[in-house]
Amino acid sequence: MSEIIQDKSFSELLNLILLSTIAVLLGYIWNNRPKEEKENLLNIESKDDLPSQESVLNLIKARRSIMPKDLSPGGKLSEAEVEYLMECANWAPTHHNTQPWRYVVIAGTNNIIDYFDFLEDWYRDHREEVTAGDLEKFTAKADALKSILPTNMSHMFVICMKRQALPDKLLPEWEEICATACSVQNLHLGLTGLKGCGGFWSSHTWCKHARDSVQFKEFLGLGPEDRVLGAFMCGKVGSGKSFKSTRSHWSKKVTFRVDENEN
Repeated sequence: MSEIIQDKSFSELLNLILLSTIAVLLGYIWNNRPKEEKENLLNIESKDDLPSQESVLNLIKARRSIMPKDLSPGGKLSEAEVEYLMECANWAPTHHNTQPWRYVVIAGTNNIIDYFDFLEDWYRDHREEVTAGDLEKFTAKADALKSILPTNMSHMFVICMKRQALPDKLLPEWEEICATACSVQNLHLGLTGLKGCGGFWSSHTWCKHARDSVQFKEFLGLGPEDRVLGAFMCGKVGSGKSFKSTRSHWSKKVTFRVDENEN
């Protein structure tokens, strides 16, 4: 009988040691996860917490491109709102989880002026590389924006793409551009959900020569192989303003090739 008791006690001791070891290992694994990954795992919502189909479609259909001239002078996004938009932008689809999108957030009169000063200096220093027509277009557009943005725009998110975001993976460039564009769409939809806020994605075609230059990439902290895809300009919209838009019916843009006998 004493041998049975001893065997049972020994078995319980082994189980206790095994469970303690597993608990320590799990704790080690959890503690060594990146902070962002732990936060994401803790914040995953169940499907029961997701908005309805109607709510999602209404948000998508409510999105508008609102130009700087239609933003309210002096209206500012809060730090919490900016961080919320960046969180929205961060949950874009991405092949191999490369997450190639990068943003340079610019706010404040001095920083906005510095941004335009750099562009003007670039065109002055490279005027021989640009046609007279393109130089004229740049000057006119830059002057117009400089008269509006410091007062009307709250924040500008310069949209960048890392050509190789992971050292061991180089994906086709078009895939990384698409992922970055989806990130911008997320940002725009998040902005649509903020009451009294609006903005639009400027492709920066008006300054395309400087936009694609190595000097501008260096100015933004990028590598020579990376891309700048414009900037998202946003701010507050005055109460009572509304912006309409239309789309032709989706059925005009879709072709079905389905077997009607299959579910």
